[in-house]
Amino acid sequence: MKVLKKSEEFDLKTIFGEKLVDKWELNYPILKNKDVERWIQDKIDKYTDEGKSASGFNVPSYLNPLNQYCIYNKTNNPSELLNEDIDHRNLRLKKYLKDFLLNEDTTLEDVKALGFKKIPSEVSVRNLIQSRIKSFYSNRGASVSYNLKSKKSGANLREITLTKEIIKKIQSRLESKHYRLICKFESQTGLRIGDIVEEIPSGKYIVEKHKERYYIRSFKTIKRNVIINFLFFTKELEDTIKSVSGLDDLTKLDLTTLFKTRRGNRVKKGDYLKVVKNVVKDMGIKGNIKTHSFRKYYIGIIGRNQDKLSDPRIITHFEGHEAPYNDRAYLRIIQDIESYYNEWLKLEKCICIDCILIDKTNKEIVALKEENLKLKEQIDLVIKDKMDFEKTIKEEIAKANGNNVVKDFAKSIMKAIENHNEDQTEFMQTTDSEENPNEDLTMDIYASLIVRKLFESIKKD
Repeated sequence: MKVLKKSEEFDLKTIFGEKLVDKWELNYPILKNKDVERWIQDKIDKYTDEGKSASGFNVPSYLNPLNQYCIYNKTNNPSELLNEDIDHRNLRLKKYLKDFLLNEDTTLEDVKALGFKKIPSEVSVRNLIQSRIKSFYSNRGASVSYNLKSKKSGANLREITLTKEIIKKIQSRLESKHYRLICKFESQTGLRIGDIVEEIPSGKYIVEKHKERYYIRSFKTIKRNVIINFLFFTKELEDTIKSVSGLDDLTKLDLTTLFKTRRGNRVKKGDYLKVVKNVVKDMGIKGNIKTHSFRKYYIGIIGRNQDKLSDPRIITHFEGHEAPYNDRAYLRIIQDIESYYNEWLKLEKCICIDCILIDKTNKEIVALKEENLKLKEQIDLVIKDKMDFEKTIKEEIAKANGNNVVKDFAKSIMKAIENHNEDQTEFMQTTDSEENPNEDLTMDIYASLIVRKLFESIKKD
């Protein structure tokens, strides 16, 4: 039998670096266990079989739930758990998940003793924690038949539906320029958070330009390994990148310099999400927000505008999904940059958050339209004043109670107005100056005063 050399064996330090692995071994002592190491190795192998880089595998997300389970069961040797018969394995898992984590009497202090920062939600217990522990058992040949039914809807149940207005407010409240840039990338490209903070600055890509827009060629998504042929930047995303980088020509941009903290470290997805959640909370918006919420906004907005495209099927490619189409017409659009660009431009204005749509209508035509609008408003106002004035006169005629002098005078006023024989100035001069406290009073008010005064004098007589 061929003997494997030591150098050919699985070594976490070769993949992740000695410093990081030492930190994991300190936080999760179970990593020194051979069964745990082999379990992690198999998970990484499956991860890389999908075409992903091993360095992108989240080791702590597997180690932490199993480590907490071992602390609860008071063992530093996970292999001991594998030696039990299936009935004991089932009972042990049930007591931990249902009788402890999902027990209403379990306190925050109880779970903190295991390494939790807060009491885990029911969704987390049923979907994540259970799956990680059972994964270890099954991988090492000691499966568990006990099963808590997973929750199909949990945190997503109260997920906020983002709109342009909400995203605009979130952007304005993000103090870090790199956080603002991440937010802009999410809403303008629909990329997942991992694609933005990990894949874009990975050193694999350069920025190119086609006509008026910059783009990244053959961008490969992390989760699905889908290649987006031309990842175009909207104008407002371009402006934000220029502001952050200080460059006017983005073809000179080194993408590896993006999304870094003041200390030069790469922005962490969790830190970014925490800040966004706090911003939304401060805005008084109730509900749950995730980084994926921005991708949902993007997919929703382009989906609602797919009728603008010559072939709506290319929406699938814009979304970063694997398309089931391979006919010549479809491939021509997504593979030819000119065709791709022309289709993408049709959606740019729909996608943008801050952009101002410019009306290119002839300025003279716009001026005429504005003038016509003002004239119409003035005409409407004159008509309204005339109707109000006539109503006032008719009311005064009704109040005359058969007094022909008042009626005749009121009717003469209406006739004068209708024939435009007297202007407002001449009309106001017919009244005594002491009875004219304000020269800006309108004709209907003056007419009403005159009629009332005359009516009162007749009653006194």
